Amino acid sequence: MNLQNTDFKTLVQTAQVQGLSLNQDLPQTTLRILERADQAQRQLTNDELATICQASGMDVSLPDSLIQRSDQLVNQARGHLLATQPHLVQPGGALYPQDRADACWRDCWNFLRVITYAVACNQSCFTNPSGMAAIRELYRRMNVPIEGMNIALGQLREKTLEGVSRSNNRQLIRDCFQHLHAELNKSAVKS
Repeated sequence: MNLQNTDFKTLVQTAQVQGLSLNQDLPQTTLRILERADQAQRQLTNDELATICQASGMDVSLPDSLIQRSDQLVNQARGHLLATQPHLVQPGGALYPQDRADACWRDCWNFLRVITYAVACNQSCFTNPSGMAAIRELYRRMNVPIEGMNIALGQLREKTLEGVSRSNNRQLIRDCFQHLHAELNKSAVKS
């Protein structure tokens, strides 16, 4: 039992979405900013965002809008999901009891936070491979309903795209969500 607890704690410590701070093609200043913000699990400050966007050539208005709208976007995605699939939060549903649903929404907010980092960096491949493997294993062990998470993230993507008019910005957001979806749903089976 003790070995399993140690193994579980190691998984929790290793579980990490953000891999941009490992990308040596990005400026060192950007890497430091991303690492600090991610360790604190917080959004980028205005100054940090300006620094990263200046280096990436990304217009600061898009990631700034995502930051400003993040709580609202997650709440809209949750509302839509629960309106269309209320069974998910009812007894026997994938997001029941309430603490499972709360963890799902927290994860959605954190996924959007890291996607915002990726948008600021103008990078659609942003995950940490070993960190995502740990997340997949944690989700497996905790019986996290990946199907429910995929539905929530799909809604989050659609809500995030609302109000984004430039086609290259829309494509970047789609690519970020597609990358996250692919990483979350990777099979453990090696070919």
